[in-house]
Amino acid sequence: MAAAHEASEHAGQAESTNVGATTLEQLDADVTRIANDYVHIPPVPMMVEMLRVRRRVYRLLEGHQRPADTSHLYLLAGTLSGLLANASTDLGYFDAAGEQIRAAWAYSELCGHNGLRAWSRGMHALIEYKSERPRRAVQLAQSGQEFAESATAKVRLLNIEARIWSRLGSQSDADRCIRAADDARDVPETDTLHDEVGGVFGFNAAKAHYYAGATYIHLGQAEPALAATQRAIELYASGPSEQRSYGAESLARIDCAAAHLINGSLDGAAEALRPVLGLAEEKRIAQLEERLTGVRRRIAGPDFRDAVEARFLDERIEEFCGVTAAKGIPPGNPAS
Repeated sequence: MAAAHEASEHAGQAESTNVGATTLEQLDADVTRIANDYVHIPPVPMMVEMLRVRRRVYRLLEGHQRPADTSHLYLLAGTLSGLLANASTDLGYFDAAGEQIRAAWAYSELCGHNGLRAWSRGMHALIEYKSERPRRAVQLAQSGQEFAESATAKVRLLNIEARIWSRLGSQSDADRCIRAADDARDVPETDTLHDEVGGVFGFNAAKAHYYAGATYIHLGQAEPALAATQRAIELYASGPSEQRSYGAESLARIDCAAAHLINGSLDGAAEALRPVLGLAEEKRIAQLEERLTGVRRRIAGPDFRDAVEARFLDERIEEFCGVTAAKGIPPGNPAS
């Protein structure tokens, strides 16, 4: 009987939980809200909210819950770590972003969620790409494809891989990935992270065109870059306001400007950049300064060097880059 009592007591403890269904529903709702708000709200206040919710998840994980609830909490912790990695990247803190995305991957392994595995590998690839480690980035993007079960996950990872190959100068590999991404759109499967949570985790047609434009710019192909970036801008402008990613749209506009400059059109470049240069300071993510630096190099080339309009545009860009979202963060910023 003693053994039976021991088993009964242990089973009773195993059934106990500090996490109720309502708590998990609220945390799921918080993550979905943050992921979708992030595309149109500046990164710094959103990071504060990400940290608040993740701290709550961590406190719950310190207690006792059923295994299924623990797995759910690990998924939430991984998703929030992924959001923090994305925000840290937007602010130019690549080391912090790397730490956050490694944590996201660890949580994805703990809860066995292929959607988070695929997304984390793609985000890690982008961090390595921006950290000037493109070959490592290719490996990560390809690794993520092993876990991509939905059309959205496959299209995203193949577009990321194409963009990295273009940086490495391999047009054949970039073209191969773009073709594969087009084919992957016909896959009927969806997954909870990319398609149901969406927002930062989604990869809609507008973003796919933006990525294609960036790929073509690296390859020096002005006409397909113009077509892709202009289509991305149209889709963002005509889509729902809550899905209009100011960051991706602004980057598409900068790539559109670069394509105009390749074609010799300074006026076209200036028009493409006009909305970007009017962005509020808190929305000036690090990638904008990086891409605008490339535009400045093109403006300084022999085709535009002596043009008064070129000097004026260069001054506007320099003024814009002087104040960015990251430069406005006080010491002890939330990215680290």
